[in-house]
Amino acid sequence: MLWLRLKRWFWRRKASEPLLQALLRQSLAFTRLPFARQRFLVLDLETTALNPRQGEIVSIGWVVIESGRILLNQSRLFHLTPEHGVGQSAIFHQLTDSELQAGEHFAAVAPHLLAAAINSTLVFHNATLDMGFLNHYLRRQYGAPLLAPVQDTLQLEYRRQLRRKHALQPGELRLGACRERYGLPELAAHDALTDALATAELFLAINSA
Repeated sequence: MLWLRLKRWFWRRKASEPLLQALLRQSLAFTRLPFARQRFLVLDLETTALNPRQGEIVSIGWVVIESGRILLNQSRLFHLTPEHGVGQSAIFHQLTDSELQAGEHFAAVAPHLLAAAINSTLVFHNATLDMGFLNHYLRRQYGAPLLAPVQDTLQLEYRRQLRRKHALQPGELRLGACRERYGLPELAAHDALTDALATAELFLAINSA
């Protein structure tokens, strides 16, 4: 955690947005609280590519976990209007150019995201991908990345399976496959909010196993 504190100290001097400065300045003592007393912001992004230098964010969804429960009344879903067409990525996120024309710009969404992230550990399924996009956008918008504590259900499940000496097959760390191992139902809809909820349920299941 020391490396994270040092990086936060460096970047908060460069951040131009007060909310991001506050996030980079806040104490991380909340990460040492018992699980049931911690706050988690569980996010999912839909993007047009796997590399933030080549793709764009077209949707962001999140739910909040407090006291070990998912708070759906704090869930949010935003569609973002990309600068370029979605192309073949529509096959995966099922969002079309015409639908996204009515979306938000990241500058309008970022303050909501930063406010929700205060005193929270961020949770993703494949944090490397989603944090890569978020920090690419935040550095471009505000001059600094969001350096927050992160939990990754993909990595948590990977380590759990290694401890059990289970030889993972291709696709076994996909969100749906991980949920199936915990007896969680398949969710028919596919959007950023539904995937954030699916990740939150998986995160709670992993931490109660």
